Amino acid sequence: MPISTYLCGNDGSVTLPAGGEVIQVRTFAATLERVESETTGFSDTGRRRRLGMLDLTGSLTGVPGVGTVTTNAATSCVFLQTATAALTLNLFDGSGTSDAKISANCIFNGFAFNVDKTGDSTLTCNFSNGDGTAPVISWLV
Repeated sequence: MPISTYLCGNDGSVTLPAGGEVIQVRTFAATLERVESETTGFSDTGRRRRLGMLDLTGSLTGVPGVGTVTTNAATSCVFLQTATAALTLNLFDGSGTSDAKISANCIFNGFAFNVDKTGDSTLTCNFSNGDGTAPVISWLV
């Protein structure tokens, strides 16, 4: 069957864990990769390699927000969490079951805050797969 729909334009969304309401995500970048290990033995005439578990790393960038949070922001804020939390990156519109998405339990680290004189404020954070389970990839199923 030929491909008739391509992921282009500005469709996409991010579902953050509890405490993620401090950032309105505008962009994200995600990298899916596998660790490669060389398993060449002494009697092998060529190189042998094996792939490990699929891993996810990336970053989110958006506008930081302030306001009323229904839970204690000091302990539930996404950049203060110390355990893994569910993250879903929707590459399509996120409105149905036939979307392209990547879901994983991630840790959030490396937060950067930026403010310039023109009034733009951004918050960037990095995320990594954090629970030893490969990310779930649903591609227009």
